[in-house]
Amino acid sequence: MTQAARAISSGNIPGGRILGMSNGTILGIGIFGSGLLILLGHHPLAGVIGLAWLTGSALVLSRLDLLHPYTWYCPFFFLYGVSTPILVWLEIKEDMGSLHETVIMEWLALCSFLLAVGYLKKRRPSSPKPVPEIEKPAWFLFLAMLAVSGIYLAYIWHTGLTSKYEIILSTSLLGRLNPAFSVLALAYGILLAISLVRRRIPWGLLVFVIAWHLLSFLVTGERAILLRVLWITFLLVHILYRRIPNRILGIVAICGLALVPIMQELKNVLIRDTPLSVTLASPFVSVLADEFLAGSENLQTVIQNPPRHYYWGKTLWWDVKQALLPGFLLPSGTGPAPTIRFNEEFFPDIVAQGGGRGFTLVGEGYMNFGAAGVVLWFVMLGGFVGYLYRQSARNLVWLTMYIVTMPLVIYITRADFSNLLSQFGKHVALPVVAIYVGRRYFVTGGSNPRQPWRAVPGSSSPQLIR
Repeated sequence: MTQAARAISSGNIPGGRILGMSNGTILGIGIFGSGLLILLGHHPLAGVIGLAWLTGSALVLSRLDLLHPYTWYCPFFFLYGVSTPILVWLEIKEDMGSLHETVIMEWLALCSFLLAVGYLKKRRPSSPKPVPEIEKPAWFLFLAMLAVSGIYLAYIWHTGLTSKYEIILSTSLLGRLNPAFSVLALAYGILLAISLVRRRIPWGLLVFVIAWHLLSFLVTGERAILLRVLWITFLLVHILYRRIPNRILGIVAICGLALVPIMQELKNVLIRDTPLSVTLASPFVSVLADEFLAGSENLQTVIQNPPRHYYWGKTLWWDVKQALLPGFLLPSGTGPAPTIRFNEEFFPDIVAQGGGRGFTLVGEGYMNFGAAGVVLWFVMLGGFVGYLYRQSARNLVWLTMYIVTMPLVIYITRADFSNLLSQFGKHVALPVVAIYVGRRYFVTGGSNPRQPWRAVPGSSSPQLIR
């Protein structure tokens, strides 16, 4: 067995030893050292340094491979975890209590995720196979979702809605068509991947999609609409067309973070009544206090106000219901959810206005089984991400599904499992099934409907069973 194969079998982390140490040793030192610092240090800065140590260890192990979950997830989790400690340390935010316990739970969650993802048995090949006859059904899906998203934007424009909150409170079915943007991004990703493996950048498609999603963001106020397609475009070009140097990746990461508070000011700018305002503040503080504060602050609230009794896994059933039921067609929604329950209890005034403060995946685990729930929830998350990481090597469809799911996994750090299960099932897996059904039609020409046909995302060609 080669050195690379031994490294793969021990942890699915590319490359050989670092400073003479195995991957497992580096991860163990990172977990043990950061744990000592966090458990024994009660100053907010100790928690920040401890989580930075653990995150740095993960990045060293991943060799900054953008597809490896250590590379793309851990830095975002770090920002969500340290926002409150840093703002408290800078005396910008007041400590509401239980800050040390909050950091411990964040550390426990990240350790669980690293262990669940890291110990995979296979290394991901770098050249996923194309899928024959997939382009035409992907184009049909793309055009259909483009039309639906256009109807959604036209509804917002013509009804005179002026804010994201008013859109959420709208009772019309047309005001619930925003999932079309998620499916549109998936179809775009598949079409882009097909072109890139042919060594061609589809500039017309790329520019149109980014412009369309920029317009959509300026109308709806949903930053995720634009950021998702930028993420998909950047990663697919890096992986399938031309590798981007690490120094450029660093610049892009910094610019991306600086873009977050700017986009906050541009929300609904095309439909709102209030004029555009520009707030001059430290970009670093603005990023932490805007996008990344909710996760750790909400966890702090949960620990400060623990439930009278643990939920003992009940919220997972809520999450599954959210995933299976078509909530956009149900006026009363799909029933309780951890995020909804949290906001109704602690921020009822914001909920009444159509808003919310998000939640925390760490908090969902905690409200079910305490610290053990935190471990369980992030082992499940790590297992799910690790599965998609392995499958992404099979073909371009699996690769696109994995990349499209990355922003969703990052987002649920400040939400709950229902967002992951629901959006992955309805906005990723189900559209892919529709594409493969359409592929069957185009391959067979719609004939011989009684003849069984077998096609799975991992197959390289359609197979008719004689």
